[in-house]
Amino acid sequence: MMTELVVFGQDEMKHYLRLFAEAIKLGLRFNLLIEGPPGTAKTLAVNQMIASLKADIGNVPYVRVTGSHDALPCDLIGDLDIGKYREGEMDILSGPLFRAHGSSIPGIVYADELNRFSEYTLIIFTEIMAEWQVSFPKTPLTKPLRANVIATMNPYDISGITDVPQHILDRFNARIVVNYPDKETELRIIAQHADYYYKNLAPRLKKLHSPLISTTRAMRKLGVHLGPRIYLSTLDLLALELSSNGPVNHETVIWHYENAIRSRIGNLDEDKQSEFLSTASIALRGELTGQKR
Repeated sequence: MMTELVVFGQDEMKHYLRLFAEAIKLGLRFNLLIEGPPGTAKTLAVNQMIASLKADIGNVPYVRVTGSHDALPCDLIGDLDIGKYREGEMDILSGPLFRAHGSSIPGIVYADELNRFSEYTLIIFTEIMAEWQVSFPKTPLTKPLRANVIATMNPYDISGITDVPQHILDRFNARIVVNYPDKETELRIIAQHADYYYKNLAPRLKKLHSPLISTTRAMRKLGVHLGPRIYLSTLDLLALELSSNGPVNHETVIWHYENAIRSRIGNLDEDKQSEFLSTASIALRGELTGQKR
């Protein structure tokens, strides 16, 4: 088993992550937004930066939150302590974001899939980025939260996405758009995934790498931002089939690929979903059949 996954390419993202880490070391305010389709190693790169930073300077206050449209401000920053309020006092039961509060250096708030939060909840991050504090709704209370924000964001045509207002985007010092990898890099990504998670099965999965990648690249040209996560999820399902002695034939590959896509296109109407899945099935079947010639 490989000791660590590698982020292939993405030099601009890596460079700005180094700048983010340097800002933490110097105690400076610096907020970074990274945008790209699922599966382009955004989270992996962030996690590796944080691990490297902790190795350099020791403990860094840190918390990760993942976007959800149902999340309310109180889920992140806490709420009024009702017990004390009944006794005539006003105090706050702190939420998870306060674990990122730093004293000698800023902590780190990692907001994964930022644009899955509602606009109402996104306002919290604006105040943290601008003032290193949070205000509690419907109270006069504020509380310091000295932390820099690093956020990842998926393209807007992915199901369940909020259009992040410009006044929130303005608070980031830099916004990096992750380039979609070329086919050669994608082949390295899928091979690494198979070797890392399914070492014993990797040789049997290898013949599926190119058909899955070629089909995904072709489907992107239809305007839906599919990414590496589609074929990596498909590979996971096929590895489970092999592990349980299930069949892995063309129909099984197509079936799992369709279901991996279906989870990403829920924002399309049913007719478009059906058309898209049909096209994907035909394209993948062609890639699999052509491979045997």
